Amino acid sequence: MTFTCKPCAHRSRHRVSKQAYHGGTVLITCPSCKNRHVIADHLKIFSDKAVTVEDLMREKGQLVKRGELGADGDVEFWEDGTETKRGKVEQT
Repeated sequence: MTFTCKPCAHRSRHRVSKQAYHGGTVLITCPSCKNRHVIADHLKIFSDKAVTVEDLMREKGQLVKRGELGADGDVEFWEDGTETKRGKVEQT
């Protein structure tokens, strides 16, 4: 997962397992400002219902896109709905 931290605008990449995202609670710490971001909370630690980052974005009226994973394993979500077009990744 690649995202930009809103408080400090630092862009970083993190790996999250499918099992953790769909069945556990996932927090990601920004390497720059150390702010913690809730990515998924199926164990209901931070709210009274199970939520994912997609649910939280929808509640704030932000665009939620789902797509295929790229060759590098990333899917990017942008606030304004734009997409980053990438060429074919060459393996060396």
